[in-house]
Amino acid sequence: MYTLKTAFSLLLFSAFFLLPQSAKASAYWMEIHGSGKLKDPVNIQVCYGFIDDLSERHRTTGPEFQRIKDFIFFLFNAKGEKLKIELQPKGDHWEGTFTPDQEGTYRILGMNDQQPVLVRSQNPQENVRPIDFMCGAYQVGIPSNNNPPLPLMDIRISEKSGIYTIFPYRNMKPAEKGTMLRIFNPENWEKNIPVNENHKAFFKPTMRGLYVIRQDWQENTSGVFQGTPYAKIRYRNNYCLWRN
Repeated sequence: MYTLKTAFSLLLFSAFFLLPQSAKASAYWMEIHGSGKLKDPVNIQVCYGFIDDLSERHRTTGPEFQRIKDFIFFLFNAKGEKLKIELQPKGDHWEGTFTPDQEGTYRILGMNDQQPVLVRSQNPQENVRPIDFMCGAYQVGIPSNNNPPLPLMDIRISEKSGIYTIFPYRNMKPAEKGTMLRIFNPENWEKNIPVNENHKAFFKPTMRGLYVIRQDWQENTSGVFQGTPYAKIRYRNNYCLWRN
């Protein structure tokens, strides 16, 4: 199945992958830990850190770590009910919990619309306001699919015979043909896969580890945020698949 006992979902900066070897790539990410059994608590950990030259992940603390408070997290349980998850700082991560009370798929969504505007140049028409999502899923027993696509952006995944089918959504509708998805493998190599006429995309993992599936959507909406003008909004959703 596409959801394992531990899932990871990364909120990645635009330069997260394919940096020079001397650089350190920093990011926020989410880890979901549990036994996969009913009535056993599940821990959601949101971290900040960097990927070193050997592609190993290290947690750090500091100003960026404190900004995790800007994320709002929700749980969509197996019944399709939406519940808010409160995060609290605990050492090198922020943590929230939930307890599955029936079999099915539990979906976790984090959203951050408080990031500063990306200033591209002195021309405000080049400025972009980023709005980012983390998403992941946790499965207990038989999977369920009894809740609608999440607002703004969503990605769902199914697996059969080692082939993964990706179902991306925008504004609760299937993504249009030609929408480009970016998939990063555990070694941080990138592959672009287009959505087909049936609103799906396919890929086959070739190694164990973390795969990040990214969908971007940009709209020409102008405004002012935190005193800085912008001409576009960039929505980004990162879904992760952990492959054993």
